[in-house]
Amino acid sequence: MIPSINTLVNSLPQYGTAPKIAKNDQATCSINNIHTRELDVDAKSIHSSSEQSSSLSSPRSSPISSTDSINTHNLKTSHSLDLIIKSLKDPLTDDNIRRHSELLLSDFDASLSANAITMLANYNISPTGDEHGSYLAVDLGGSTLRVAVVDLAPQSESISRSDRIKVVLEEKWLISNEYKVINRSFFKFIGSKITEIIDKQETLNPSQTIKVGITWSFPLDTTSHNNGKIRHVSKGYTIGDDVYDKDLKHLFESILQEEFDLSFDIKSILNDSLAVYAAGAFLDDKMRLAMVLGTGFNMCCSLDASKDYMHASKLIDRKMLFNTELSLFGQHLCDDFSTKYDAVIDNRFDNFKHHFKTYLQPDPNSNLIFQPHELMTSGRYLPELTRLVLADLIGKKEIFTNFDSEELNTIETVKYDGFEGELMCFISECDDFEAVGEKMRDVYHWDKIVLDSDIAIIKHVIKAIVQRAAFIVANAIIAFFKLLKKYNRSEDLKGLLTIGYVGSVLNHFHSYRNSVIDYVNMSEDARTCGYKIDLKLIENSSIIGAAIGAAYYSK
Repeated sequence: MIPSINTLVNSLPQYGTAPKIAKNDQATCSINNIHTRELDVDAKSIHSSSEQSSSLSSPRSSPISSTDSINTHNLKTSHSLDLIIKSLKDPLTDDNIRRHSELLLSDFDASLSANAITMLANYNISPTGDEHGSYLAVDLGGSTLRVAVVDLAPQSESISRSDRIKVVLEEKWLISNEYKVINRSFFKFIGSKITEIIDKQETLNPSQTIKVGITWSFPLDTTSHNNGKIRHVSKGYTIGDDVYDKDLKHLFESILQEEFDLSFDIKSILNDSLAVYAAGAFLDDKMRLAMVLGTGFNMCCSLDASKDYMHASKLIDRKMLFNTELSLFGQHLCDDFSTKYDAVIDNRFDNFKHHFKTYLQPDPNSNLIFQPHELMTSGRYLPELTRLVLADLIGKKEIFTNFDSEELNTIETVKYDGFEGELMCFISECDDFEAVGEKMRDVYHWDKIVLDSDIAIIKHVIKAIVQRAAFIVANAIIAFFKLLKKYNRSEDLKGLLTIGYVGSVLNHFHSYRNSVIDYVNMSEDARTCGYKIDLKLIENSSIIGAAIGAAYYSK
């Protein structure tokens, strides 16, 4: 298995660190600094692509051209603002969603045919609905350990699949940076928390072998659906030399047996995106894709094996789940969708030379990964794009003119935290201008009133940024449906299909979620092929997915 890209290189702050092996008593937490060039608002054009006149329309909110969620009588446009909005919205056309979904499909094919850092093959989980039993679910995320007892009732026509799932007991513990060393002591810590859970319940019998599902949010060199070597880390963790290259199943089971006299049988090991797929596919037999859209962006899909089109390293079974590492795709977006604000976040957006394939390898010039999809869609970067636009308008004296430079310092200078996602979502979703003004005054500790005209401008900017992001996400979904049609010849892709998702961005940004749905459903591909989509939140997917995975491989 190819390790997750997060373990290969350093890049922007959340991308993790290169693999390290730590001594047992050592732990490190990397802090990466982002260095971006200053925004020169006069030195380069906002958008260099040619203008397009054709555009998609949305039955909900006409995401291309309308401002129906904004009190337009309060909106004072200017030449600068018009150019900014134009640079974000002009590329959102019928032609571009056709062309870029085909380009993305071509890149998917290229990755599948190579031993690449994307399209990572995993053992398949295709729940049929008859999964049942009681399981221990363990979810190790970046900073949190969660342990739960999950009971899946037997299949019944009178009970929905969701009602068959019962989380008997669940608890979580925060893992501070000083303890982020994955060694034997770390597994003893996990074991101690597991015993606390088992002692508080009666569903699982500690005198018998307990079936376990694990969501392991780090890359493994997997050799089966429940085996994998611990060789790579991310999220500030290091590997102890006493567990490096050890099999996770054997290590986990042996430590629980030796230290706590517990007999465990680990049935399944998933990463977070595969857990969304496992949980979603059990809950809804119409689910075809799993999506993670929060601080990052990723999707998971199931494909039939193909010796003609897939690299030999990916042919681990007749059908596989692919952790696509979608964030690394999308380099063609640089040609038509990027603006000068994207180039501040990553300067490779500025006239990208296509000197490497972002989905095959890190940038040979810098050894840094480039994640176009994530940088233009995720919850970490959309607020920063908004901040950069507002800083530009502040510099041009077109917004917040009744505030002085000290009051505006946070928005103008504080990268990533100067305009946070929670505030962006609140402004986007709230039509009460007075409430928006009070929220901004509270966040920035202002004494002055925020003018309605300024709020209208902010909403106008946010709407355009979200529309572009929704268009790009929709384009990826359409490309995936084209991929499914190519590889899964017997699969029915007609009617209403669902995409299971996790992530606070789509959950709270209703306009974002609705626009994604509209862009897909209004596309030529959806109309021609006869499908429509809906997005379904898969709650507690890391725990439920781990239990479903264990149940699937217990049959």
